[in-house]
Amino acid sequence: MANKEQLSALVDNELTDAALLDLLANEPEHAEQWSNYHLIGDVLRGETPKQIDIDIASGVAAALEQEPAIVAPKPQAAEQKESSVRVVRFFKYAGQYAIAASVAVAAIIGVQQYSYQANDADQPLPVFSTVPVGGAVAPVSLQSNPQPRELSEAEIMEQRKRISAYLQDHRFQQRIVE
Repeated sequence: MANKEQLSALVDNELTDAALLDLLANEPEHAEQWSNYHLIGDVLRGETPKQIDIDIASGVAAALEQEPAIVAPKPQAAEQKESSVRVVRFFKYAGQYAIAASVAVAAIIGVQQYSYQANDADQPLPVFSTVPVGGAVAPVSLQSNPQPRELSEAEIMEQRKRISAYLQDHRFQQRIVE
């Protein structure tokens, strides 16, 4: 195998080795290196052509063919994303409920503290007034033995007819449903 110094010396016409020339003719890798050295020399001397033919497409295509195919399991990622969305949604609602509960507790405690004053602790709490705005209080009494109202015969018959009608209607509706 030819080393880089020998190849560089051959490019600069400082070396004439028949074995090295045969190696360049038979090995495409060394021929490509030979071409690159000549291109470097031309650039250093300012002798570059106006248009350089560089075949990038074939190099990129070859590199893409050598790349391993990476296949990611998408269903697992979707399930994981869905479960994380559920967790986020749960904490969002839990946070909203926690805020609402804390506001309610603060309101209750605030009202209790506002209505209770330390210097009024020995005074009784006020009672709501049940007297109507434009009227007076009417005396009320409680009877210990209320007398049941006795129904007349006509009222009893009327009650029985209504109950009978309700029962007939109920039976009729039961037959319709079945």
